[in-house]
Amino acid sequence: MNKSKSVTFLATLLLTPFLLTGCIGEDYYESPPEAFLQVGDELYKLKEGNRKWNFTEGEYDKEYISLKEVAAKEKQISVNPGSSGFLIIEQNEIEGMNPYSGVSIGVVARKGEDLTMLNDADKTFFFPKEKGNYVLEIDFDSDQGDTEFVANIKVE
Repeated sequence: MNKSKSVTFLATLLLTPFLLTGCIGEDYYESPPEAFLQVGDELYKLKEGNRKWNFTEGEYDKEYISLKEVAAKEKQISVNPGSSGFLIIEQNEIEGMNPYSGVSIGVVARKGEDLTMLNDADKTFFFPKEKGNYVLEIDFDSDQGDTEFVANIKVE
């Protein structure tokens, strides 16, 4: 073996354990998140709807349920027309952390059969300007799984 190959082999042999320790110590977020809605100074925990989660052999999955029915059972949250809302996604009660990868968050307001897209990327959005009762639907998609959340909203 020539000297150059020996040095390369030895360097690879010495560095491999250091590279692997980064993988071994990594935290994997197997459980689904919780979601909260902040409106002004108020914070509301959102009700979870449908869920299809990876890594858990189905223990976190929820079968298809009507988000409209789930929201109807929740306490109504009153908001001003056009006011802003902010989503907080937490995992293992680590406030404000979003450790999930490949995240996409969609927020829509449903009034009867009419849907209004409130956002498709950011956690900040604006409620509809038209007064009425709405079902707020949050679709959280990540590489770890997909979860829906709902809230019963009254724009007044």
